[in-house]
Amino acid sequence: MVAKFTEQHKKDFEESGYCVLEDVLTESETKYVRNKVMEIAQYELDMDSAHIYDDHGAAQRIWNLINKDEVFRDLIQLPIILESMDWIFDRDTSHQKYYLSSFQAHILHPGAQKMKLHIDTPFPEPLPEWIVKANTIWVLDEFTNNNGSTEFLSGSHKFRHKPKEADQSRQDLSVAIAPIGSVLLTHGALWHRGGENRSTSDRTCLLGSFAASYAREIANEENYSLVLDDTVLAQASDNLRAILGPEHGIRPGSQTPMPKTK
Repeated sequence: MVAKFTEQHKKDFEESGYCVLEDVLTESETKYVRNKVMEIAQYELDMDSAHIYDDHGAAQRIWNLINKDEVFRDLIQLPIILESMDWIFDRDTSHQKYYLSSFQAHILHPGAQKMKLHIDTPFPEPLPEWIVKANTIWVLDEFTNNNGSTEFLSGSHKFRHKPKEADQSRQDLSVAIAPIGSVLLTHGALWHRGGENRSTSDRTCLLGSFAASYAREIANEENYSLVLDDTVLAQASDNLRAILGPEHGIRPGSQTPMPKTK
């Protein structure tokens, strides 16, 4: 059965700021992807390049999945993903409407702490009425009430402002409950956070973030990461490097070379 992006999904996304696409991956496909994530996670730990965070070191991110295995390059361009992003970022233009902002894996071990309530749209307030970012959250371990599943405030993508410190103690958040193989679509302005993993098992997912193409066109009209000669960059002053931003977007482990396959 091929998963479909339906009118109900669109309605849920517009009204609540999220929707759940079920059965995007089969059980065997999900298991394969999860095993690949854990394999890379261990490799980056062995290479001392892993991105470990939270106060207890119980959470790990794997950046730049596109570079690390073909399966991730296949996943992020599945028809249902592109169809949903075409709809989310639709506007009257002949240009590409959106780009992949990042594609990463997120592993929460037992004891991982909850995050702060936040949004994924780094804009000053008031936030724009139009969408700038949207996320795909790929469920590799079932999202339950106690294993660190995404917590969110339904409809908060319409607020046009970010959570304040007083909002961190809100008691009206919902928990995303979803079976393996699902993909959650979330609006970039939705108030959300990763929950605390109070279970005895890991909670693993993929996070694929997309952004409206005009965001790149504004800040990156010329792609200096590609068009500059290495010698020019090597000789650049600190001020020039600051305005060119060649180090922007380089995350821990994102440049870890993968072992050659036989």
